[in-house]
Amino acid sequence: MKRNIVLFIMVTNIVFNGCSNYQHTLPSTISDIVISTTYDPKAKFPNTATCAFLRVDPEKEGLPPEAESIVKRVREALQDGLENKKYKVSKSGTIDYLIDYHIVAQHNVKILAERTQISGQEWLSVVGIPDDFIKGSLVVDVIDVKSLKPVWRGICNANIALAPVSEQEKETRARYAVRQLLKTFPPN
Repeated sequence: MKRNIVLFIMVTNIVFNGCSNYQHTLPSTISDIVISTTYDPKAKFPNTATCAFLRVDPEKEGLPPEAESIVKRVREALQDGLENKKYKVSKSGTIDYLIDYHIVAQHNVKILAERTQISGQEWLSVVGIPDDFIKGSLVVDVIDVKSLKPVWRGICNANIALAPVSEQEKETRARYAVRQLLKTFPPN
């Protein structure tokens, strides 16, 4: 009987731990990542769409070099992740969604998208106002262009950007966080 119990425990351990790819994809320096997403249940997400980043290119933001590399790394990971989901990132033409993202450099951040100026039926600009996330967290908002309202939000509560690790590990952490955030995007 003891032998059967030991055998059962060993087989169970191999099945659950051996078949899990989570351990293989989780960067070694992230031990407590928490991903949460939410979306507007009334929003209809097509299988393919065109989107644009709300922020200008990192090189044009006038950021310090370290901040620029963090923003660029996250933006590239987001672009690759969205394009893998068939959401083409474009700088011109008709777009369906605006993508806004923030890397939390301090403890308090609040994201709110709103119109800053209206001219007829056209939006001229949208402001992302940086509520309470872990230092180094990533917050991604998807904003419907027609209504200018957020329709999806992903939050990665882990220090993906500011941890004292190598550049390669920072790249791995950013890509992992984006991959985890976009697992359930689009939600339909």
